[in-house]
Amino acid sequence: MLRTPTHRTVRGSRTGYSRAAGAPSNTLERAASIERNFISKDLRRLGLVVAIALGLLVVFGVLEGLVLR
Repeated sequence: MLRTPTHRTVRGSRTGYSRAAGAPSNTLERAASIERNFISKDLRRLGLVVAIALGLLVVFGVLEGLVLR
């Protein structure tokens, strides 16, 4: 007879302070620094894409107005 696996119930959101005590390890700090750099580069790229897209919309809106006139 096959048994279905039993699973623990998932807890809701945790409240209060984190359980870690003391200073973070060098490895953890390095990983966090790499992640922060990646996120900042990613947001910079996203901002650049949005700025280019808005610029193109304005340019093509003006061109459309001139062509349809």
